[in-house]
Amino acid sequence: MHEIDVFMIGLSKTIWANEPMDLIPSVIKYGDIDVALHVRLWKRRREMVPYFRTDLLNPGQCWRDAPTSWNVKGYTEHYVQLDDGPIPVGVMIARELRDSGSSSALCTDLTLGKLRLVSPDLILVDPEPPLAEILAELHTANGGSWRGLPDAIAILPNGRIAMREAKVAKKDRLNPNQHNFARIARLVLGSDLDLAVVEWGYDAAE
Repeated sequence: MHEIDVFMIGLSKTIWANEPMDLIPSVIKYGDIDVALHVRLWKRRREMVPYFRTDLLNPGQCWRDAPTSWNVKGYTEHYVQLDDGPIPVGVMIARELRDSGSSSALCTDLTLGKLRLVSPDLILVDPEPPLAEILAELHTANGGSWRGLPDAIAILPNGRIAMREAKVAKKDRLNPNQHNFARIARLVLGSDLDLAVVEWGYDAAE
């Protein structure tokens, strides 16, 4: 067991690595309102790595089969580093949502502006109703753009729509597009929206 200094976008706390993260209450301003800030000790690669080109895959293919490239508009990414290799942080969040009883828990990927959806099992999928209709309505309300779409989406057991934006600790901040999308999502979904931020990557994998 070891100590980790956690910097929660304006807060600081030393915790034990096995301390339940959601027992550390925190909020963050996201689209003009306070939402929950969840802390996860998922490790990242020490350096950013080439982007997995999901835009070159089709539904049914595995995310890990995507080619990688340093050269697509300089795309690199922080991935969660597991024992069997890297995966998108949105997939980690989707797995948590699925395991807590949510349906249609998916990671969103916007490589080159095109939306791809990745299942908790790393398979590219097409959205099914009602999530497909919800995404279409959000896309239209956002001016026909996916800019600002959070990293994971799911339908919670209570029927609300979970959206989770992931940020690497001490490296990321919510940007204007993400704040704007949060405002639009609230207008479209109202009280059915369950919005939160997941902060991760406090430590790098060896």
